[in-house]
Amino acid sequence: MAQNYDNMAKDLLTDFAVDISQFVLGVNDVEVLENIDTEQQIIIGQRTDSTKRIRVDNREAILHIELQLRDSTHKPMWARNAAYQGYLVGRHEIPVYSNVIYFHPNAGRNDTGKFEYSWHGYKYTLHYKVIRLFDIDGQAALEMNAPGILPFTPLMKPPEGMGIEQWAKECVDATIDAPVDQQTRGDLLYAISLFGSIIHNSELYEILIQEELMQESKFYQRQSEKIIRETTIKHILAVLNTKYSDDIVRAITPMIQNINDLQRLDDLHTAAAKAQNIETFTQMLNK
Repeated sequence: MAQNYDNMAKDLLTDFAVDISQFVLGVNDVEVLENIDTEQQIIIGQRTDSTKRIRVDNREAILHIELQLRDSTHKPMWARNAAYQGYLVGRHEIPVYSNVIYFHPNAGRNDTGKFEYSWHGYKYTLHYKVIRLFDIDGQAALEMNAPGILPFTPLMKPPEGMGIEQWAKECVDATIDAPVDQQTRGDLLYAISLFGSIIHNSELYEILIQEELMQESKFYQRQSEKIIRETTIKHILAVLNTKYSDDIVRAITPMIQNINDLQRLDDLHTAAAKAQNIETFTQMLNK
């Protein structure tokens, strides 16, 4: 499940690069020049979540953002950032502005955003910005009128005295009223329902958001295709298990699970039901 939040946030960091860059940097005059492919930013087995070349205050820099649902467990966040910043500074030879965004209200409480040491003339200082969404004034974020920030607002601090259900409704209503096209609105609503469920009951967003408003979303369509794919594979294997031994089905399962084409999976489902023997089915599987 954590991977779903991570993937969604990374998509938003690409689709709404300016909104989110302005938000984390706290300035309006930001130009996103280039999205640096994170596939190329692999440091000791770790891939950065978002790395962009930007122009701010008339100079180029690297904007680096890490997304954390909860606290970093396998390695302290300062150590991860030391590796990221060291690599990025060495690779691009320009300043790196590094940020960590914590989603869960209990995450990041002990992250100071710095690591320092000095001894006998040696000195090292690492600073990065810690952004705990729950510490941010949610109403102020809504008033930014930045569509790319809207999916994160349910995780922010609601106005004094406002209950979480009313706050969730305020965030959803602001997203529905956002000045964006239909598909983008669907993307934002799908994202807000996913992120909101980190701290709220997901059923709340099923009530607040009509499903048809999200159907134009590429995220919604992607998730629907994933569900159809997984369901079809499950049905294929169920048919095969009624006709052939466990060992035979187990041997061909990885091949079936590696197929992404929905039409081909549908054809294989039909073939699994009609095939007189496993050889006939595997011939179609190997086409």
